[in-house]
Amino acid sequence: MKKTVHLKTIYYLFALVAIALTFNACSKKSEVSGTAYIQFTNADESASPMDFYVDNTKENTSALAYNQSTDYFSVTSVDHPAVIKTSASGVNVTSFNISPQPGAYYSVFYFNGFTVAYQDDVTAPQSGKARVRFINLNVGLTSDVDFGIAGGVKLVNGLTSKLNSNYIDVNPGTTFSLYTAGSTTELLNIPTSIQAGHIYTIYLSGAVQASLKATVLLQK
Repeated sequence: MKKTVHLKTIYYLFALVAIALTFNACSKKSEVSGTAYIQFTNADESASPMDFYVDNTKENTSALAYNQSTDYFSVTSVDHPAVIKTSASGVNVTSFNISPQPGAYYSVFYFNGFTVAYQDDVTAPQSGKARVRFINLNVGLTSDVDFGIAGGVKLVNGLTSKLNSNYIDVNPGTTFSLYTAGSTTELLNIPTSIQAGHIYTIYLSGAVQASLKATVLLQK
């Protein structure tokens, strides 16, 4: 019997509207602040190279083109203003607030006019394994998608746009396949060089079906 990974809901709002990366509804402002960690990715195929600012400090060392990311950077676990700007002109693309929890890791993506955020699990994988999760950030497909091991079982079924899967431990160097939800016809072959002991996000982007792309993003 196949075991399908259940999907988890993410927190998101439209671009140009403030968003808060608050993943614990029970948190209180009276709690002692600590350090949190954020990684930002430009996943918008049509966007110009961009810069990511927190508290008016640019967090990327060079302009972030399509499917480029910052490393994790640290922030205190209090409210921070964040801004995405075009690198060439400095024009604001969108702005929002970051309110992270102490000790937590987050991934923030910009795509198709949306800013979406996910809490990351940086727990080490099983010995000899790599750990991956999948995120659907494409706008080129009208249907949900499935991910599986190439030539093998499906790992995630019915992944809707803007949703992420749970983390899954897999063998190093695994090649994955993308399918239209419920189909066995491969839409995309996803070879990887993932390594044991590391944690990855594999996200799907692309403005049209012909430009679908799966990017392997190292977390830890």
